[in-house]
Amino acid sequence: MFNVLIEANGTAWETDQLMRMDIRRFKEDSDSEAETVSISRPESLKKLEEAATLLMYEIGAEGPNIGLVRYGHLRNIKAMKHEILFTFIEEGRLPRKCVHEFADRLGIGRLMLNHTHWAIKDAGIPADLLSRLIPTYDVVFSFAGENRAYVKKVADYLLARGIRIFYDEFEQVKLWGKDLAEHFGLVYRQSASYCVMFISEFYIAKMWTRHERQFAVSRAMEERREYILPARFDRSEVMGVPPSVHYIELADKTPAQFGKLILEKLGQAGVKK
Repeated sequence: MFNVLIEANGTAWETDQLMRMDIRRFKEDSDSEAETVSISRPESLKKLEEAATLLMYEIGAEGPNIGLVRYGHLRNIKAMKHEILFTFIEEGRLPRKCVHEFADRLGIGRLMLNHTHWAIKDAGIPADLLSRLIPTYDVVFSFAGENRAYVKKVADYLLARGIRIFYDEFEQVKLWGKDLAEHFGLVYRQSASYCVMFISEFYIAKMWTRHERQFAVSRAMEERREYILPARFDRSEVMGVPPSVHYIELADKTPAQFGKLILEKLGQAGVKK
């Protein structure tokens, strides 16, 4: 069993707070396993929390992330008079084109993609599809290899405190065999709450950091919010990050001190520390 929730509102799933679905749309286009779940039996809704869930947008919806499908699990499902309320624990994201590729195996027809509803489908989500999952991170790091000694200590500090972090040495198996240009595009543009940019003379000279920066800047411009958190080892300036943006100076901060600042920033965004 797995859930597929599709919405016309292109920002409906862009929150870590309470989500909702019109109760009249519950179980539309569902398969036989849906018969074990009923609004009239609230205890049966717990089955939906055990099942994997895909959150998608309708074809033609408008919003910053309509090309993404969120993967995770539902929590705190509660049926009201007109709506079903729930929260969502996101575990990763898939490019929408991947879900379309597996549509037949998922039992998702084109008509399903054109209207808002909550479907309960039989069996599970294919392992081949989940292998393309981009994990969700609290923060991604962009840095030059010459600064790795400092950055690794920051990464270890955050990891020990339960922060989901994209740091390349933690991702060796996941990166193995992937097209890094495509994968990094998804990671730096779509997968995290913040991108911490460790700026130095080495950073501005590297090809891969330039690639990462382009995707991060693109997201920051699209969403017009704080996404890039710049920190610098020296006075180097980076194209795409205006000098008016507040930088953290690293020369007078230990990795633990800087890690604590990141924790505080994530705490402001509602990330549990």
